Amino acid sequence: MALSGQGADNETTRADRAPRGQGWMSKVSARPGETAAGGEGQDSEKRRQILDGAREVFRAKGYEGASMDAIAKAAGVSKGTLYVYFTNKDELFERLITDEKQELAAALDAFQPTAESFRENLRAFAISFNELLTGENHMSTIRMVVGAVEKFPAVGAMFFRAGAERGTTRLTEVFGEAVADGRLKPCDPTVAAHHFIALCTSEVMKKALFGGALRPTSEEAKRIVDNGLDVFMSYYSARD
Repeated sequence: MALSGQGADNETTRADRAPRGQGWMSKVSARPGETAAGGEGQDSEKRRQILDGAREVFRAKGYEGASMDAIAKAAGVSKGTLYVYFTNKDELFERLITDEKQELAAALDAFQPTAESFRENLRAFAISFNELLTGENHMSTIRMVVGAVEKFPAVGAMFFRAGAERGTTRLTEVFGEAVADGRLKPCDPTVAAHHFIALCTSEVMKKALFGGALRPTSEEAKRIVDNGLDVFMSYYSARD
């Protein structure tokens, strides 16, 4: 029992020492035979080739319609080689999701608004983050997940945890710090995070999701952010 407790303490210490975001991403990205740093111990180029083929098949046939045979063919590898790297299509799909969320996670982790230009920092973040969210690759993945979630709810839960939940958690940290140093009035930072997302990103996301003429232009997306920030800051901004 003493050894078990000591091991747990050591694991906690190592996690606490990890840079912001690294602990979370290493947990969701690491696979047997692969380090969290990104593929040491296995042929990372071959792994990427397989993932590219899997992405093509999942987007063309959906999660349910995809098969390991089709993925191997699209990737240009044998089925035996495919199984060396991934045990099933669930594992492949999970890896695709976490890979595609890394850029979003990096943007969230890097976001640290300053006291001098808090509103402008929020505006710049919302605009750049919307561009990442509405990229065609990300939109295609969302459509694919939505198509699979009724029969495979775990797929939707996985995508939500890697994306929306991650974003809310980071914004909660940012707004909690802003409340503590007087940039925002006393409030529940998690509620503030949900309001910020709803006001500054949701409309842009919904229009981009359905595509075509509905997809907002860059200027329209900026207007949505500006209008949302006006409402957000009018309620949450600290007043002298």
